[in-house]
Amino acid sequence: MEHLPKISIVIPSYNKAEYIGKTLQSIITQKYPRLEVIIQDGGSTDATVAAIGKYAKRYPKIIRWESKRDNGQTDAINKGLKKATGEVLAYLNADDIYCEGALKRVGEYFVKHPQTLWLAGRGKVIDSKGKTISSWVSEYKNFLLSKNRYWVLLMVNYLMQPSVFLSRRAYDKYGPFSGTKTSVMEYDLWLKLGRVQMPKRVNKCLSGFRMSGDNISSTAFRETLRADDKIVEKYTDNPVILALHYLHNIARTLLVYSN
Repeated sequence: MEHLPKISIVIPSYNKAEYIGKTLQSIITQKYPRLEVIIQDGGSTDATVAAIGKYAKRYPKIIRWESKRDNGQTDAINKGLKKATGEVLAYLNADDIYCEGALKRVGEYFVKHPQTLWLAGRGKVIDSKGKTISSWVSEYKNFLLSKNRYWVLLMVNYLMQPSVFLSRRAYDKYGPFSGTKTSVMEYDLWLKLGRVQMPKRVNKCLSGFRMSGDNISSTAFRETLRADDKIVEKYTDNPVILALHYLHNIARTLLVYSN
C-alpha cells in the first residue's frame, strides 16, 4: 500500500480530555500506512495534554503536537495545516471520530482519481457515549450529498465536515479556512471549491460528528447561522436560492430551540 497518498489530519483541541483519546484511537486503528496527525492544543487546563502526550509517546512517527494559547479553533486548524506535509488534508475536532476503514477508502479514491480536488463521504451524528443519534439529520444530509449539486449546497450546507478531505493543491489554492474565534466557517471554503468542482463522493460512512451537549451554545448557534447567511450571499444573488437558504436556517433555529 505504499502507493497510497500521505494523509495529514489536524486536530484542534481545548479541554477535551473526555474525548480526545477516543478521537485519536479512531485514527490509529485505521492502520493507514502513510499518516500524519498534527494536534494544535490551545493550552488546555484539564487532562487533555496528558492524554495527548500518552498517544504521542506511543506513536511518535505519526503524532506531532503542541499546546499553547491560540486565537481559537480556526487559528488552530490553519496553524496545523501550515505544518502538514500530506498530499491529502483534513481536520477532525477533538471529540469526533473516523469510521472503520475511512482513511483507506479516501486514500484509494485519490489514487484512482488523481484530479480530485476534494472528496466527501457520508457521516453520522453520535452522542457523548458514541451512540448514533439524530439519524434523520444524517440521512437528510447524506441524501443531499447523493444529489451533490452546487445550487443545493447554496441552500443547505449538507456536507458532514469530518467526512471532507482536501487535496493539497485545493487547499493551497483556495484555503485557508475562515471563521471566528469560536467557530470555523468551513462553508465558505466549500462554496469556493464547489464553484470549481463539486466534491467527489464516497458512499460510505467516513466519520462520526459528536453532539455531546457541551460543544455549542445557544449564542454560538445563532452567530453561526448569521455568518452562514452572509457567506451564501457572497456566492449568489439568486432570490429563490437565498430565500430557501434563509427558510432552512429558520427551520434549524426552531428545531434547536423546541428541544
